[in-house]
Formats: sequence, C-alpha cells, structure tokens
Amino acid sequence: MDLRAVSRRVGIAAAVVTVVALVAPYAFISGAEYADQLAAYYASGVVGWGGIALFSLLSAVVIASVERGNVEPGTLAGVAVVLGLATTASAATWALAVEPSAVFRDHLWLVWHAPAVVALTVPVPLAAGVYARELLT
Repeated sequence: MDLRAVSRRVGIAAAVVTVVALVAPYAFISGAEYADQLAAYYASGVVGWGGIALFSLLSAVVIASVERGNVEPGTLAGVAVVLGLATTASAATWALAVEPSAVFRDHLWLVWHAPAVVALTVPVPLAAGVYARELLT
C-alpha cells in the first residue's frame, strides 16, 4: 500500500466532502420563513461558512498540486497541513457559535449538522500530515 498516494486521496476527498456536507441544508431546507434563520446559522463563528468552504477547497487544491512541480513539494505539503488545521479550527469555532433557532425545531437533524461538519474536517489535516511525512522521508 502506497501510504503517500492514499493519504493524498483521503485529504482531497475529505476536503470535498466537507464542502458538500456544509451546504447540504440549502438542498433540504426551503421556504421563505427559514431564509433569515439559515443565513444567521451560516454566518455564525469567526469566518462563517464561507471561510470553512474556502479553507477546505484550498486544502484540496494544495494537496492535489503538491507534486506538480511548480513549488517545492515540502513547502506545499506544509501549507496543506496548515490549511487543514485552519479548516478544522474555523469549523470548530463556527459549530460553537451556532445558536439554535426555530429552524432547528422543524429540522431536528440540523442540530447535528455543525458537529458533523467539524468531524468531516478532521481527516483533512491528518491526511495532509501523513502525506507531508511520507513526502519528506
């Protein structure tokens, strides 16, 4: 088993799945009565959902481009680890800042959405760290 290739794929997949899970409520919750509440839900935290999505997608791009040869691979692998940590940290601050509203009563699964997003971000820095270790050894 090539740990370097596996960790690279896991990091990219985890970053993309994080973004898909992050925007899932938009697909399942509709109605004008929930628009303001959903906007407040996503704006919670230090950087909101936009920052989490940005860090996550940047992590995927950086992990995917480490071996392309444009930048020294060791440096880019380190950047991938830092972006992964930023993704998890921003998701955690967002999840802690979310305040329940009426939309939570009607959609009980939304209570677990923010913690699930945080859990999905954890493999990103872990996979990036394993990838960096394998790349530098």
